[in-house]
Amino acid sequence: MLRGFPESRTALMQTLLHLPQAAKKREAWKKQDVIVPPILIVSTTDECNLHCAGCYSRANCRGTESKMTKTHIDNLLEQAVQAGCSIILLAGGEPLLSGDWLEAAASRPELLALVFTNGTLLDEARADWFSANRSMLPVISVEGGLSRTNERRGEGVAERVKTAMLLLSERRIPFGLSVTTGEHNINEVAARDFLVPYIKLGCRLVIYTEYVPVDENDTLRILTDESKSALQQFCRAETKNNNMILIPFPGDEEKFGGCLAAGRGFAHISASGALEPCPFAAFSDRSVIQTSFIDSLSSPLFQRIRSESHLLHEGGGGCALRNNKSFML
Repeated sequence: MLRGFPESRTALMQTLLHLPQAAKKREAWKKQDVIVPPILIVSTTDECNLHCAGCYSRANCRGTESKMTKTHIDNLLEQAVQAGCSIILLAGGEPLLSGDWLEAAASRPELLALVFTNGTLLDEARADWFSANRSMLPVISVEGGLSRTNERRGEGVAERVKTAMLLLSERRIPFGLSVTTGEHNINEVAARDFLVPYIKLGCRLVIYTEYVPVDENDTLRILTDESKSALQQFCRAETKNNNMILIPFPGDEEKFGGCLAAGRGFAHISASGALEPCPFAAFSDRSVIQTSFIDSLSSPLFQRIRSESHLLHEGGGGCALRNNKSFML
């Protein structure tokens, strides 16, 4: 995956050495009836410099009056590492506006950290920071070609994103793509021709996130079952044939017995410290500020979702929980 990126390859190998130990920790907690997710997704801040159309993060925004402090963040990451979390996804808002989270994650080589950014704030100084912190992989959001990205994210954004990628490429820093994927753009983005220019710049990871509508009447962009299947096949084929990894998210959860939220595969922490089952489903009955991480994972809401995950069948829009809101009330 990282041929041609020696510094990043070394950092990744050092992080991978911690994975077996993390798995043992999770297994030990499981014997105590505590389910620890391997992946922790964090909305580092509700703040963002863009106003993208149909942004689920903005739709779920609850304000930042109880924003996590640096001490809260450091304590949480210590607990998460000790519990056996091994991958952290830093999202937002815009995570490049949250220096405390970036520095805290960079100080934890046990964690593979993916930073999901819109790319417009990734300047020379931030590119140098990523060069010095190779365990942190920037994952830049695009919607497809230049016009489609500008249409959703704002005029000129696609060009600024390309400049950011060039800055990373100059420093030989690999990066990822995050592509919101629906019926409106799947034929464009699930194609070899779409990937080639990014591969040449240093893209080694592509995450295709299924479109989740924030408006219940917005159904035209939702992936059909046939498109979901085609996307999964495309990701498998391109991962096999190229020096990169392609991941559909959430993918075919039914293979794993239903919804992977609430700790079965991942959990989400809001900018205010609420532990939530999924970034698309803003429901919570525990705060990691008020309760330890381990105790929060055993909340009644999480226990119910995990025990009845087989009943949560995905409807339209990529998120089983969002389509079964009554289940969590």
